[in-house]
Amino acid sequence: MSATRRLALVDDHRMFSDGFSALLMQLREGYTVEVFDDPVAFLKAFGPDSNYDLIILDLVMRTMNGLALLAAIRERKSRCPVLMLSGIGAEPPVAEMKRLGARGFVHKSADTETMLAAVDGILAGQASFFGVQAESVGDHAPEDWHPEADRQLPRLGPRQLEILHLMGGGVTNKEIASTLNISENTVKSHMRAIFEALDVHTRTACMRKAQALGLI
Repeated sequence: MSATRRLALVDDHRMFSDGFSALLMQLREGYTVEVFDDPVAFLKAFGPDSNYDLIILDLVMRTMNGLALLAAIRERKSRCPVLMLSGIGAEPPVAEMKRLGARGFVHKSADTETMLAAVDGILAGQASFFGVQAESVGDHAPEDWHPEADRQLPRLGPRQLEILHLMGGGVTNKEIASTLNISENTVKSHMRAIFEALDVHTRTACMRKAQALGLI
């Protein structure tokens, strides 16, 4: 009997994530998959005792860019291998994925055999970057993925990402405080940290920068 493998799948496209998780558990004995449709919720639940054998992240999600989520995972000193997914047509930023420690990438349009091979390969300790051009794995990601020169993903905690997402919806500081059950002073403290991380000075500039980075 195969050893149990615990996987986390973070993808806000529920139809895909439900199908992919069911496929993994059906075709691979001993695989269990925990699905998260909210990357911020995943970060709040993710901790030293999570003990996943593999984390699978979608590259583009509504509330948080997959690269930003990967960076947040690494900030927590997690050594869990990560597989990136994407359903978009543009060339994926593989160099940035590798810089942040991803062990593989596979496109959502790949056939079942290829997707399973990517998961199996990483669990076996291999790198599995399927369907990318050779030049994509060099020192620089394609320009299409870097609206700003030398783009750096900011270091934001789960609470700050929650606040950033609420700010993106036009919510006031008082409403944010009420929604998160924290004081307005705490909200302002987090906002100052967000502004500093994004190197901006106004709420409008913060929203523009966050959108450019795919954080909201």
